[in-house]
Amino acid sequence: MAKPKKDQYEIDPVDGLKRGVIGAWGVEDKHERMQKYIFASHAARRKFWREYGKETGFVDLYCGPGRARIRETNVVADGSAVVAAKRSEACTPFQRYVIADIDKELLAACESRLRAVGVSNICALCGPAEETVRPAINALHKGGLNLAFIDPFNANLPFSVIETLGELNRMDQLIHFSVMDYRRNLSTMMQDGRLDSLAPGWQKVVSKTMGVDEQRNAVFFHWKGLLESKLRYKVSDTIVRVRGPNRAEIYWLVFASRHDLGGKLWREIANLGPQRGLI
Repeated sequence: MAKPKKDQYEIDPVDGLKRGVIGAWGVEDKHERMQKYIFASHAARRKFWREYGKETGFVDLYCGPGRARIRETNVVADGSAVVAAKRSEACTPFQRYVIADIDKELLAACESRLRAVGVSNICALCGPAEETVRPAINALHKGGLNLAFIDPFNANLPFSVIETLGELNRMDQLIHFSVMDYRRNLSTMMQDGRLDSLAPGWQKVVSKTMGVDEQRNAVFFHWKGLLESKLRYKVSDTIVRVRGPNRAEIYWLVFASRHDLGGKLWREIANLGPQRGLI
């Protein structure tokens, strides 16, 4: 779940822990697809654990407090790590959960909420994703079957985070690509170095004569190409575009795996409804 600004938190009366206050658009789309993928892949997780004795793991390096209220409503939604735990515990559980956040209090809240739904094998890491990603993969079974949900707080998504996670051969990644933020901030990101971090070598594909949407698309497909050529991922062509109330695109949901089964399962569950377009 994307992290709110620092002043957009409140105490949850249910457990006395902090929860976020967030906008409504896009949360359900991400979490519903993630749940469906976790269920669709549970037989593979079961085989890895029962037949091969290899742990399966779930990774969320931007976990936040694990719960949030939808702004201007009384609707409360679980964060991604808690959503994943509830769904997997109902079919074939992940053997290990690795969560991380830059805020120690939010991290502790997420860990507490995971334990409240029955999860015990948790590795909780405090710090920015660029620093927690290495200990995160060290906490996982090297030959296990793992899923990383990458939902950064804003447009700052270092490629190095995805690259390090990709050191584990069986690490599927479900990545939130925030096209709204990239469209708004692309010019600034070109100047302050964040685009170099996101998509190294972007200068090869972007020119000043392009419009902002054309530039953004060029950066995206360059980034996708890095996942495929540098990291040897198979990036699904089923890329989900989620739109807000004014039909503007908010984010693209990208699935990357090195194995054909992952891509097959993602194609089967990705398109949930008529308003969620596919690239």
